Amino acid sequence: MDRDSLIAALTTACAEIGFDLVQPFALGWYNDAVAAEYRLPDLGRPHALGALIGHTRALWAPFLAAWRDDTALHAAADPLDRYSETRLAAVVEALSLRAELRFAHAPVPRRPAIQRLAEISGLAPLSPVGLNVHPVYGPWIGLRAAVVFDIEGPAGAPPPVANPCADCVRTCVPAFERACLATGPDAWRLWLAVRDACPIGRAHRYSDDQIVYHYTKDRAALR
Repeated sequence: MDRDSLIAALTTACAEIGFDLVQPFALGWYNDAVAAEYRLPDLGRPHALGALIGHTRALWAPFLAAWRDDTALHAAADPLDRYSETRLAAVVEALSLRAELRFAHAPVPRRPAIQRLAEISGLAPLSPVGLNVHPVYGPWIGLRAAVVFDIEGPAGAPPPVANPCADCVRTCVPAFERACLATGPDAWRLWLAVRDACPIGRAHRYSDDQIVYHYTKDRAALR
C-alpha cells in the first residue's frame, strides 16, 4: 500500500467511528521541534509517515452508540479515553503495516505534545489562549492520538501555519484572563467561555451534552 492509499484508508476507517480529522505529517517535522520526552518513535525511519487523529462533534454519536452496547466502557475510568484506545488500535491493526500508536491522554513519555503536533502538521495553529483553532471548525476539535507508520512520509518542509483569526487579543484573551482566575466547581464554564469567544467555527460547536462531558466527565451526560 502506498502512502496516499494508506492515508485514505485510515481516514475512511477513522471517520466511521467518529474520528473525522486525520492529518498526515513527516515525523521529522515534529521530532525536530519537541523535547526528547515527547518525540515519537521513528521505526527506523527518521522521516516516517505520521498521522494526527482527532475529531469534531462527529465523535459524539458513535461514542454514545458504543457506550450503550459496550459494558467494558461502563467499567472504564474514562470511557471516552477507552473508546479511543480500543477503536483506534483496531483501525491501525487492520491496516496491516508496522505502526506505533500514541494517545494524548497517556503519561509522558508515551504522550505526544499533541497541540504542538496539530500546529506543526498544519491541522490547527495554536492560539494565544492555548487553543488549537482549525480554519473551519475553530476550537471545536479534539486531538486524540498520533500514529507513526513504517513507510516514508511527505518530503519537504512543514506546511506554513497561519492563525485563522487575527483578533484574539480582543475576542478571546479577555475571556481567557477571566478563566485563569476561576475557582470552584463551575470554573469550567469560564473555560468554555474562552472557546465560545472564538469567532471561528461557531456553527460546529459541540452539543450541550458533549460539552458537559468533555469539561466535567459527568456520566449523566451519556444518558
